[in-house]
Amino acid sequence: MSPLDLSRNPPRGPREKMLGVYFLPRTIDKIRAQFPGGSLGGYVVDFPRGFTVFVLNKIGIELAELKGAVAEANDESEVAEWIRARADLSSVEELNRRIESFTIERLSPEERAMVVTFHPVCKQRPELTRFFDIFEADDALTAAGSA
Repeated sequence: MSPLDLSRNPPRGPREKMLGVYFLPRTIDKIRAQFPGGSLGGYVVDFPRGFTVFVLNKIGIELAELKGAVAEANDESEVAEWIRARADLSSVEELNRRIESFTIERLSPEERAMVVTFHPVCKQRPELTRFFDIFEADDALTAAGSA
């Protein structure tokens, strides 16, 4: 798979699914952005309390292992097969409902400040409280900035 430049084009949206799981296509895009010749731009993959790590932990996949699988895959169908062979996908619908409902209000003041640092759109659009909405607004800014 080829590297991606996320400073020019955002990753796929948080609501896009692979194997029924929200966020997996976005995670794969961010991993590909770490390949030589790629760029993460302002995006983060390895944040210990981030969505990527949370989703992967819930389905029983280690981020480092997924990175290796993406690096070795010829295409996304191979990544999907790798995940299907290893992941526990039995509670995907509950996981999706849960992560789609995550809001910034549930965080401590310190954690909220950190979110605003990573997601400057929060200052411009304080009405955004659901993380998926924040991610989508950030992506729109990235896309607008590269136009």
